[in-house]
Amino acid sequence: MTTEKFSMRNLDPRLSSLYTSDDDKQETYDRWAKDYEADLVKDMDYVAHIDAAQIFNQVVTDKNARILDVACGTGLVGVELEKLGFNQIDGTDFSSEMLKISLDRDIYQDVYQHDFTQPLDRKAQYDALICVGLFAFHEPKITDIIHVIHAVRPLGYCVITVNGAAWCELELEDAVRYEAVQHGFCIEKIHKSRYINREGINGRVMVIRSPEKF
Repeated sequence: MTTEKFSMRNLDPRLSSLYTSDDDKQETYDRWAKDYEADLVKDMDYVAHIDAAQIFNQVVTDKNARILDVACGTGLVGVELEKLGFNQIDGTDFSSEMLKISLDRDIYQDVYQHDFTQPLDRKAQYDALICVGLFAFHEPKITDIIHVIHAVRPLGYCVITVNGAAWCELELEDAVRYEAVQHGFCIEKIHKSRYINREGINGRVMVIRSPEKF
């Protein structure tokens, strides 16, 4: 059971509006795409992608593994994976404007648009996946995690972050453990990690093995 408390008080307005608004998130991220890295990485010291990539590197030892970067955004995770020697990476995001920026980085072999509130039609194509920034407040909900996990082959590794503010506020640890029982995936470890330093938000990085049988 999570005992930490989180408050929206004094949170940067660019985040508080994102966390509390019911606006269409795809449109929000499309509008934010050009300023996303300046706002989040430079202004707020967003580092979730760095910690998640390091944890991914600890559990996925094959540098030639076929990897899916879920919620790849502008390609921040892809950059980190490339630094670590991974060379077969696809990216997917629900924001077409974010994907345009990620394409310019020339990291991904393929990118495509997808909303993970729905099942992916490319099931079990990948050896492993990394998902940073998808699960926070609002949609997709933690109940949609199985749509992400089904993108990898049976028993493949999934390294998935959750925004620490949402983790505490929505009590997501119990919820994700329930989903694991329901769908047969294994949560091997939950790491506490950095997320958005200047806003005092940490994160959780889950190391998950996909179900043996889908």
